[in-house]
Amino acid sequence: MALYELLTDAYTLDLVVTESQIQQTIEVRKEVLMRKYNLSEKKHFHNEDDTHSFIYNLIYKETGEAVGTVRICFINDRIPDKRLPMQKEIGVSGIEYLTEELPIGEISRLALKQNLPSHSEFSAMQLRSLLTLLLLVATRVNMTLYPYTRIFSIMETSLHTLLKRQRVFFEQIAPAVDYYGMRTPYSIERIKLLKDTEPTMQTLTNHYLKRCCTNPEPFLRFVRNNPYLDESDTLFRPLCERFEKYGEALPVEKTLYFS
Repeated sequence: MALYELLTDAYTLDLVVTESQIQQTIEVRKEVLMRKYNLSEKKHFHNEDDTHSFIYNLIYKETGEAVGTVRICFINDRIPDKRLPMQKEIGVSGIEYLTEELPIGEISRLALKQNLPSHSEFSAMQLRSLLTLLLLVATRVNMTLYPYTRIFSIMETSLHTLLKRQRVFFEQIAPAVDYYGMRTPYSIERIKLLKDTEPTMQTLTNHYLKRCCTNPEPFLRFVRNNPYLDESDTLFRPLCERFEKYGEALPVEKTLYFS
C-alpha cells in the first residue's frame, strides 16, 4: 500500500457533526488522556469550547473506528468569551496583542490511540508519524475553509519538533508553563502556515478539500447548526468554484486568495 493510499483510502478524516461522531471523539480523548495523564474529569473529554470548535476524527475505514482526533477552537466576534483555551484553562497571559484581530483559532486536543491497526508496509512508529501528519492535514483543511488571521497552540517539545519536520514553524509567544508537563505557547499567521506547508501537505489537503466540495452536506450542516457561524464567514463557496475550474491539482495560491 502506497503512502497516499494509506492516508486517503485506508484512513479518512471526518468533520464531527453528529452525536455519534461526538461520542467517538470523547472515546478517543478518554483513552489517550487517561492513559497518558491519568485525567478522568469529564471536562477533559468534552467541554464548552467544543461548541465553537471544528473537530475532526481520524477514521480507520475498514472498521469505522475513530483512532485519532484534533480540535481547532475558533474565536470570532460572535463568541462572548474571546479568550483562547490556553488563556482560560492554563492561564497563559501577555498574548492579548496577538488575539485582537479576529477570527483566530487554537489547535488543541490532538490525540491518537496507542493501539493502531497494523499495516505490513509500515512499522508501528512510521504509522503513528503518518497518522499524526493526517491530523495536521485536518487542521490545514480547516484553515483553508475558514479565514483565521492567526493560529495558536500550546504543546510539548516533542510535538513542536514533529511540526517543524513538516515545515510548521510556530513562534514561541510566552514562557513555558507546567500543565500536566511542561508546555510552551506558540503562534503563527495562517497564511504563513499554509504557504510553508505546501510542499508536505498540499496534495493531501486538496484531496480532502475536494471531497468536502463533492459532498458538502457535513460541512454545511456543521455551519448551520453552529450558533457562532454563518456560511458567509467561510471560504467554502469560492473554494469549490476553484476546484470546478482547476480540479484536484488546485494551485496553492488559488486556495489562499479569493479576490
